[in-house]
Amino acid sequence: MKKLITNKNITRSFQGLFLVSLSLLLALGTVSCDSLVDVTDPDIVTPESLSSEAGIQTLKAGSLGDFAIAMSGSAAGHGATTGLISMSGLMADEYDYSGTFPTRREADTRILQNTNSDMDRIYSNMHRSRAGAEATIDLAQAFGGVPEVESEMQSIVGYAYVMFAETFCGGVPFSKVPSDGGELIYGEPLSQTEMFNTAITWFEQALASSSGNPDLADLARVGKARALLGLGQISAAANEVATVATDFVYNIEHSDNSLRQGNGIFIMSTVRRQFSIADGKGGNGLMYRSANDPRTPWDGGTDNGQDDITLYYNQLKYTDESASVVLASGIEARLIEAEAEADSDNGTGTHTIHNTLRLTMSLPPLDFSTLTGDDLMLAHMAERAFWLYSTGHRQGDLRRLVDVYGMQASDVFPWGAYFKGGSYDSNLKFPVPQSEANNPNYAGCLD
Repeated sequence: MKKLITNKNITRSFQGLFLVSLSLLLALGTVSCDSLVDVTDPDIVTPESLSSEAGIQTLKAGSLGDFAIAMSGSAAGHGATTGLISMSGLMADEYDYSGTFPTRREADTRILQNTNSDMDRIYSNMHRSRAGAEATIDLAQAFGGVPEVESEMQSIVGYAYVMFAETFCGGVPFSKVPSDGGELIYGEPLSQTEMFNTAITWFEQALASSSGNPDLADLARVGKARALLGLGQISAAANEVATVATDFVYNIEHSDNSLRQGNGIFIMSTVRRQFSIADGKGGNGLMYRSANDPRTPWDGGTDNGQDDITLYYNQLKYTDESASVVLASGIEARLIEAEAEADSDNGTGTHTIHNTLRLTMSLPPLDFSTLTGDDLMLAHMAERAFWLYSTGHRQGDLRRLVDVYGMQASDVFPWGAYFKGGSYDSNLKFPVPQSEANNPNYAGCLD
């Protein structure tokens, strides 16, 4: 099946961004059929073919493809394409940067410019995926309803809002081109709270559209709970996932069929040797290597990375271009419940949930039962970090320790001297890219 939306460089204006994702909806209706020679091009999706369930599935595939690139990156592009998972892992404590690209070093030190081309591309890809998902929903509803497609796409939109809220500063606008061909509607900048609340609305729609499909319902429930965590509604988040099966998994899929479909985390680490699995990064980082934990497998330590000066340690969680990446799971649901226990200062409850999960991987039990307060929450977050390593959760989790639980950033983020010279910055979030200034409502970062 052909992808409707391709991963090519486009004009960095919002109008260009949204017209790419919706161009076949808005422009093809104006093309004349009076040409002297009519040629059928199998690569072109016509308006007529979009008005079918097959056409709707094509739009859905395009949105999922763009979401995969935004999250994981891809093998396409000059030296491959970075995704939000790797870049947010640099912002947090999951990866050290062992390459030479200054835009990626900016993420590693958290000294970020709003002209950072890597983040601009990730930002655009995430919005492109969201726009494609919204277009798919509109078409499905106009077609008479395709509930399972609508539910999945509504969750993808919700996750886009969650990822922006967890990793970017407040001030992200969400623009839209109406599916009826109207003029671009420029979005107003949203605060982090507004982004989380909007995500919840989308997940509630997804749950209502799931039509009894348990996997789609669980995808929406885990997403909604993740947004509730961001708002500090910890107990409500735990209640939301109470019925999610522990063996539930929704993956971001990758393939070696094309460069666009390849897992960019694998490419940037194993192939390009630019993202090195960290160990005690900046003093506060977790010991992802020294723990010798099966949830964070690695090898290396004998050769330098792409920069030819940094000793390189390779992650082994993603071992080829086809490796899938977990977006939501029943394990995450149990971790959300464990966080509610820790938030209630219930060491015994936290202990039970974590050690039940550890048993599934034959890991020895840990004693959480005697911990209280910040010590209990930090112990929980450390376990959560190993389970969810390199899936795009860690930066948001560390920000939650600061914003929701009141801890000092200097106690939880990598801090102090940077291993290549200079220091880690106090900034904890990605800026809204300067390319967004094409939006007349652009205000930069609100916070």
